[in-house]
Amino acid sequence: MNSVAVASIHFPLAGPPLSSPALQSVDNSTCKLQFIVFRNGKLFPCTGNSSNLADDGKRRSVSTPVAFTKLDGCSLGSVVHSVTIALRHFALGVDPTAAYWDFDLLDGHGGWRAEGCHITGSGGNTTTIHCTHHNNFAVLMKQQQQQQQQQRS
Repeated sequence: MNSVAVASIHFPLAGPPLSSPALQSVDNSTCKLQFIVFRNGKLFPCTGNSSNLADDGKRRSVSTPVAFTKLDGCSLGSVVHSVTIALRHFALGVDPTAAYWDFDLLDGHGGWRAEGCHITGSGGNTTTIHCTHHNNFAVLMKQQQQQQQQQRS
């Protein structure tokens, strides 16, 4: 198996360190970070055309793994709700967009949205994105194969 990470996560904190009461368990047990990485975007297909979509109506495709983050059972106190995620590309493309999956779009079918997410850096085959909330995140790109087909038409 490939031992190179496909995703990494960073939660910036505001205020005092974690040893203080800033991040406490709601029920005095534990705070849990849920972090799931889906190898590709097959569970998050582009299903329609809407001005609300980050993929501009199927012009962009998922080009990184999809990373899900959530803090569960925590009273956030002064913890910032933002998250920074580095994602390794599995497909080449142009015109990258940081996006999150919104299950409420397109009459409950869901779709990619860009609000609250932006690219903070890109190097080699990794793109780093910053989002102001927790959700399913990915980098969408216009695939080079799609671009070549459009130029031939």
